[in-house]
Amino acid sequence: MPYKIYTVIQGGTLSAFLRNLKKVRLSSDKVELRVDSIRSFDVDDIEMLKKNSPAHSIFTYRHIKEGGLFTGDVKEQRRILKEAFTCNFDYVDVSLGNSALKELNQKERKKLLVSYHEYKITPTIEKLKITLDKMRKESPAAIKIATMVNGPKDVFVLADLLKEKKKNEKLIIIGMGEMGKLTRIMFPAMGSYLTYASLEGEKIAPGLMNQKEMESVYNIIAKS
Repeated sequence: MPYKIYTVIQGGTLSAFLRNLKKVRLSSDKVELRVDSIRSFDVDDIEMLKKNSPAHSIFTYRHIKEGGLFTGDVKEQRRILKEAFTCNFDYVDVSLGNSALKELNQKERKKLLVSYHEYKITPTIEKLKITLDKMRKESPAAIKIATMVNGPKDVFVLADLLKEKKKNEKLIIIGMGEMGKLTRIMFPAMGSYLTYASLEGEKIAPGLMNQKEMESVYNIIAKS
């Protein structure tokens, strides 16, 4: 497969999460661990996830205030994120503006995937460039910007933002929603570092295709 497809794993309990991990390992070596979906998750469970994860993994523990699923204390979120940096995940996703960013050392930033999500609109290209500059100042290993696409114009705005990618920069640009589906398919060919897919049969977010659908599309593109 010419492009990096990370399959998103969720589960309401640790056991359900691990079952989904087992499923995906049969067909993919790249996953995003949406650990914020696990109820009553504890810092001691992190190593268990790593032991059962494929070769490449992104650890994500996003608070509901950031558009995630964790509803607990932000101090607990910071504690879990901090511990995740000590494990052998490829990346740990931390939202722009999260106070955990201030606590990261240079070594930890080599695993940092700093992310920005706008769930209602796609801001103007000028505002997105300002946001991108702020994210670069965090000295991350990778940058992810995802915005809601409400019309064709938004796709062009995100395409223009992707053109701002610096040489060797790992920049991920994604359009959310059904109208943003095209960006998930085409932007990797334009330089976006990776894209995401769901497990077959799971509906995680509008516009998010499952792993088999994504692979089929890329195989068709490769043969054309």
